[in-house]
Amino acid sequence: MTNIIIILGAPNDDDGNLSIIAQDRLNCAYRVFLSNTGFKIICTGGFGAHFNKTEKPHSYYAKQFLIARGVPEETFLDSPLTSNTIEDFTATKDLINSEKPNILVIITSDFHMERAKILYKNIVNYERVLFIPATSSLSEEELKPLLEHEEKAIESLLKGRRK
Repeated sequence: MTNIIIILGAPNDDDGNLSIIAQDRLNCAYRVFLSNTGFKIICTGGFGAHFNKTEKPHSYYAKQFLIARGVPEETFLDSPLTSNTIEDFTATKDLINSEKPNILVIITSDFHMERAKILYKNIVNYERVLFIPATSSLSEEELKPLLEHEEKAIESLLKGRRK
């Protein structure tokens, strides 16, 4: 049985350089992998005006980051070409349900975790899941608009649930 780590995508610049948010998530995933080298990894992320306008999908840059640190290429499962968290979970749902991992690890930023959990429950809801937050190394000033965005997005999700 396969155990899986899913790393939710984050921005990179027009040259493919990973943002601090992406690096935080990938460094967290790398630390988890070092203690769990039998796990398979899925890096999500394709293209989108808000996070990747290069010719290669975000997941390519994420995989290269981990491979450069010694994660074997055969560790990676196919990467869905997604542009947001809803698509991340929608695109990986069938794989999760067919693989039935003993442990499914979801890694995203600490500030994004609450919304990711809500979306995961609404879309995938596979029981054997462990959410691991990547500690953000952004400054308070950089983090403030992201926290505000998350708060509004969560409020919107919860309103939709009450209807």
